[in-house]
Amino acid sequence: MNVSRTKLVGIALVIFAVTIWLYWPSTHGGFLNGMDDDEELQDSTRLNGLTWNAVKWAFTATEPDYYPLQRLTHLLDYQLWGTNAAGHHATSVILHALNAALVFGFLWALLGATSLTTGERLSVAVGVAAVFAIHPFQTEPVAWMSCRTHLLCTTFRIGCAWAYVTGARRWVVGGLYVGALLCSPMAVSFPFVMLAMDYFPLRRYEQLGWGRLVREKLVLIGLGGVMTAVTMITESRTGGMMVRVGSIPPLQRVLLMFQSLAFYPWRLLWPMHLSAFYPLGLGLVLNRWWAPVIGVVIVTTLAVWGRSRWPALAAAWGAYLVLVLPASGLMQRGSQAVALRYAYLAMLPLLLLVGGAVVWVWRRSATPARVAVAGVLVCELCFFGLRTRAQIPVWRNDETVWRSVLAQFPDSEMANRYFAATLSRQHRFREAVEYGQRAVRIEPEVAVTQMNLGVALFLTGKPEEAIGHLQQAVRIKPDSAEAHYNLGLALERLGKVREAIARYEEALRIDPDLVEAHYNLGVALEKAGRVPEAMQHYQQALKLQPDITAARDALARLRAGQ
Repeated sequence: MNVSRTKLVGIALVIFAVTIWLYWPSTHGGFLNGMDDDEELQDSTRLNGLTWNAVKWAFTATEPDYYPLQRLTHLLDYQLWGTNAAGHHATSVILHALNAALVFGFLWALLGATSLTTGERLSVAVGVAAVFAIHPFQTEPVAWMSCRTHLLCTTFRIGCAWAYVTGARRWVVGGLYVGALLCSPMAVSFPFVMLAMDYFPLRRYEQLGWGRLVREKLVLIGLGGVMTAVTMITESRTGGMMVRVGSIPPLQRVLLMFQSLAFYPWRLLWPMHLSAFYPLGLGLVLNRWWAPVIGVVIVTTLAVWGRSRWPALAAAWGAYLVLVLPASGLMQRGSQAVALRYAYLAMLPLLLLVGGAVVWVWRRSATPARVAVAGVLVCELCFFGLRTRAQIPVWRNDETVWRSVLAQFPDSEMANRYFAATLSRQHRFREAVEYGQRAVRIEPEVAVTQMNLGVALFLTGKPEEAIGHLQQAVRIKPDSAEAHYNLGLALERLGKVREAIARYEEALRIDPDLVEAHYNLGVALEKAGRVPEAMQHYQQALKLQPDITAARDALARLRAGQ
């Protein structure tokens, strides 16, 4: 059986088109405020799209991570679509569809080094690429605009792997790997995936030896090491995503690692009850540590002990481990126990392993059994597609995201806090108070939770109750300019102008560019009869944000009265 290049391109285009059709409803979603989408949009708006200054910013900014190529795509989206969320989401859908087509091409090249027949090779490549394209896990990185980093990084990683398998020049492989690093620090472990492919199916170690294979990747490993160092430095700063070493005990980190390693394969097979957020401490049950530990140890032991007999198991499991470990509990990022986006590419070696197992069963089965196997596979694909379509609406807006998380984790402080903030942005302050109070009951020593509840109470006309929670926020985090500012608002509402002035001044001492604090300090100073000082702060507010009409009117009124 011969497969022409035209037929391969046709199959890739079909995969591309079906993937776009499946995920296109995600273009009906909006930007997720409080989940980085708003920050990406604010940066693009501030820089006025893809300008030269914006390009320089993309390659020099390091907060929260260093991913200049991802920033450039957001800037380009803003240049093309402005604040139309549909255009931004369409870019993510197209990127995922491109990745699915690239996966097919890469697998076709990789499986050429195996003993599969042409028909088996084509079936495995198409089947694995199809699952990669439609699996419900992929909804998160496609529908959440800020997860663009995983999509773009995978584009470069698959391109790098394809170039490596086909024997492209080293500078091509290296350039694609650098591109992946400039999209996400998750790419740092990819040279070790190449070593796994060297073991099986390429078997390059038999001719070249491990020493030479490692040496030829030393530059790539070194670049990955530099990116790891940069990431750890930037994310360990105040406000960074990296959880400090001392905040999670070593034993708990190890257990989180084992549970995350076991979580993705299990959910890959049975993707029910997926969540947009798995709270640390709630998302995984630590008192059931023994099951994932035993499972991971057994599979790892089999892979090592049976590496000669089952090289595919050793290579696939090894590749999976090195792809997931950078995002496991050993290097905890954020407050989630696991995240489906971390399996975006890591699922690929596991799917290849399943594909190989299906071929093994197929070869040894009679016709009735083959019909049954084909039926199961078709049903599984349909099930994945239906689950993906059901998961897409979860990511439509902030309310749908956090309502779905609360349905599974009602005792999550973070989920209650974010849902309360979402309700506040919709001016549903009474509902926001309910969820804010629930968040405070769950975890009272979180400054932002206390502050958000205080703000919601203030906006429902209860400044007395608000002051208590805002004072708690200031006590927990005395360097929070926002907490001091909001406390000043509540105090001013109760007529305590002198105390309010002190809070506004403290907020500005912490953050001199807090526009709202300058304006409201001006108002409070005017009430206290300190007109010259009030005018100074009105002027400073206008300097920082020239479109503040209230500050301009107040300044004009005071000047007219002089």
